[in-house]
Amino acid sequence: MNEVQHVLKILSKAIVRETAAFNYYYKQSENESIPLEVKGLLSRLAEEERTHRRLLMNEYISIEKGWDEHWSEEAGPVLTYPIPEEPPLRDIDVSPCLEAIAISLPAVLVGGDNIVTSVIKDKSKNITGTFLTLYDVMGHGLQTTDINAFANRILGEYIDSAGSFTLDSDTLFPRNVVKHLNMAMSERFEGQGVFLTMLCALFHTAKSELSYTIAGHEPPFVIRKNGDIESLLNTQLVVGIDAEFPYRQSTIEFNRGDVFCVFSDGIIEARNVEGDMFGRERVADILRKSAGIAPEEMINRLMADLRDFAGGTPLNDEISIVLVSAREEL
Repeated sequence: MNEVQHVLKILSKAIVRETAAFNYYYKQSENESIPLEVKGLLSRLAEEERTHRRLLMNEYISIEKGWDEHWSEEAGPVLTYPIPEEPPLRDIDVSPCLEAIAISLPAVLVGGDNIVTSVIKDKSKNITGTFLTLYDVMGHGLQTTDINAFANRILGEYIDSAGSFTLDSDTLFPRNVVKHLNMAMSERFEGQGVFLTMLCALFHTAKSELSYTIAGHEPPFVIRKNGDIESLLNTQLVVGIDAEFPYRQSTIEFNRGDVFCVFSDGIIEARNVEGDMFGRERVADILRKSAGIAPEEMINRLMADLRDFAGGTPLNDEISIVLVSAREEL
C-alpha cells in the first residue's frame, strides 16, 4: 500500500465516523421527549459534523481523482495534479468589516500549505480585528503533512492561549507569533533541515491598519482602491533555522476598498509545457486589472489565467491563495 492509499484509507474511516456522529446527533434532535433547548444544541452539533464530513469527502475526492504519484530519484514520491475547471473556494473567518476568500489546491488537510485565521475580540466581546497566517512547509506532497500538523498544533495552542488578550497587548502581534513558532520548530526539528516560510498579518479594525511579518515567504500584494498595487517586502529568515532570530513587523494603512493578497510559491513556480514559470509579475498584472471587483472573482481570474498558461501541464506543488478586502460598507 503506497502513501496515497494510506491517506485514502484514513480519510475513508474518518468519513464513516463523521457520518455516524451526524446520524446520532440528527436523530436525537428529532426526539420529541428531549427538551427544546437540548434539541437545538443537538441540531447544531449535527450541522458541525455535516461540515466536517463534507471537508473530508472533498479531500478524498481531490486525492483519489486528482493526484498522480510517481517516483523521483531526487525527491522520492512526487504528487502531481491538474488544475480543476472550477476550483473549490474556501470561506475563512474574518471580522465583519472584512470580506475574505481562499483556495487550497489540491487539498486542505494534506500537504505543506496551511491557512489559519482568528477573529479577535475585546473584553466586552466586541470584534476588534482579525489575525491571519499562511505558511508553506518546504517540500512537496504527502511528506510535508506531518510537519504541517506540528506547526498547526503549535499555532492553535498559542492562539487559544491568547484568547483572553486584547488587540492592545502584543501577544498576537505578527512578530511574536512567528517568533513562537520559530522557537518550537527549531527545537523540534533541530539538525533535520526542516523549514517553512510564513506570512503573519493582523488587521486592526478601528485603526484601518495592517501589521505583518514575513519569514522567507513570497511577499504579498496590497491592491489599493484606486488600482495601485504594492508589494509588501521586508522579508526575513525562514522559520526553523535560528531559534533566537529577532523577527520584526511592519505596519501599513489598510482602508476601505483595499485588498490584501497572500499566496504560496506554488502559483508563481507553476510551469507550462515550455518550462516557463507563471511568475510573480503575471500575478500582479491580473490583480491590478481586477481592482474593484469582489475577492472571489479575483481568485477565479487568477486560476483561469493559470489554467490557460499551463495548457494542461499538471502542477506538482500546493497552491494557496487568500484575498482579504476591507468592505466599502458594513
